[in-house]
Amino acid sequence: NMDIKIADKCNELKETIKNDQRIILLEEIDKKMSNDREVMALAYKKDVALDEYNDTLNHFGENNEITIKARQKLYETKRELDLHPLVKEYNKAYSEVRLLYKEINDILFDDFKVKC
Repeated sequence: NMDIKIADKCNELKETIKNDQRIILLEEIDKKMSNDREVMALAYKKDVALDEYNDTLNHFGENNEITIKARQKLYETKRELDLHPLVKEYNKAYSEVRLLYKEINDILFDDFKVKC
């Protein structure tokens, strides 16, 4: 029956994606990042700066000097995190996986796109 065929194809696609080297690499890097004290400390520092920025934004408004300083601090902490070698490696792997998902999405839903 057609439903069984579709379910089989979906399971086959799921297994293929799960075993794709790009997915496996991303998961490995994610585990490394999750256990890396330096990355965790940088991420925490960025989260604190984000909270501080949101607080100053809500309290003082966007153009206040305090808010501007908090925004700069947030930018610096985010940049510091993004420049960490593991994070850079993760972001590169993530881009590859995102491209994979986009290609799959384009193939699966091409017939449903509105043609202009």
